[in-house]
Amino acid sequence: MISTEKRISTAQLFALVFILGMSLKMMMLPVLLLKSCGRDSVIAMFVILVAELVCLAGATAAIALSPQKSFGQLLKATVGKIAAKIIFALMAAMFFLKLLLLSGEVRIFFAENLFTEFPWCVYSVPFFALTTVISIGTARAIGRTAQFLFPLILAATVLMLFLIGRGVDFTEVLPFGEFAARDVAADSLRYAMWYGDYSALVVFLGSVKRSRKTVAISMISGVTASAVVLFFTLGLTASFSNVCYIIHFGQNVTGMSHYALGNIMQGRIDLILFCVWMMSVFLKGGMFAYAAAYCIRAIAPMNRTLPALILGVTLFVISCFIPSATGLHTVMADYVAIPAIAFQFAVPALMLTVSLLGRRRERKGEECERMGEDCEQINERECAEDDDA
Repeated sequence: MISTEKRISTAQLFALVFILGMSLKMMMLPVLLLKSCGRDSVIAMFVILVAELVCLAGATAAIALSPQKSFGQLLKATVGKIAAKIIFALMAAMFFLKLLLLSGEVRIFFAENLFTEFPWCVYSVPFFALTTVISIGTARAIGRTAQFLFPLILAATVLMLFLIGRGVDFTEVLPFGEFAARDVAADSLRYAMWYGDYSALVVFLGSVKRSRKTVAISMISGVTASAVVLFFTLGLTASFSNVCYIIHFGQNVTGMSHYALGNIMQGRIDLILFCVWMMSVFLKGGMFAYAAAYCIRAIAPMNRTLPALILGVTLFVISCFIPSATGLHTVMADYVAIPAIAFQFAVPALMLTVSLLGRRRERKGEECERMGEDCEQINERECAEDDDA
């Protein structure tokens, strides 16, 4: 069972879903899709967002239907300890890769916009230290952090979209259909590592203070995040569809605002806003680190600090030996896309399966207890009748 003080509220779940659904997909995915399939990137992004909402629906349904037990407890009761450890090992590896990819996105943004000649191994230390600290904490601590930062992230998001939307000519997004549906599907699959982040909700199974509105509120948050990403993709496509080859990774937001405002000096406002918005990326990195550490502890029970430290140090060392963050894109797109798309759908499906089976076992247990109590009452009544006779 999960103690009450370690649970997150529905409001905190709203903030977590919004951050998971928005941050990484606004960093590089729109640029990658635009470079690969032009104006049809909007279609590809729409398909991706619909698929993500389907996964979110499965995950939130699992959270609403499950008994108040952790995913580890439910999984072990369903498939056994050995099979559960294998599943947790695969999940830990995937969350590790997602965190590594996210660190590459952070590296590109700061290298392009702020620290052009500063070594990554130096300014990456605070990022990995932050993710390590978050992974040591509890679900409740992550929920409170997300709830505290959510107003700042939301305000920065709204202001950025306002700066972009007021100057971009959205008619430039047309016409669609330059690429065939097969090519658009192939490009969407190729960048599967950049989405599917609702799988991180698996670690919050059994840790949510549920209400009747839990599913509805979570879906509203997911739809809102998807709308933000789609609007951003529309603006980027309308701005640069004719010259998509000149876009630099990490300069998508600043380039769009310069285009919209028509003044580079005014564009510094959007850079400040985007740095505030980057808190969502840092928090998302912490959630991936927490999920990876959660899976490691499920494989080999230990205290919270050790797996978090091992994870943070390993990520730092590997990232320092990666010469180019864009080279990391190639590795993720060429070798991890198929496992990533399978992981995206498999985790919510597994969450829903173990939740339903766990709830069924719980009901059977309650029925058995009730039947046992009835049998005791019948025996007591028969004994009393025998004594009277």
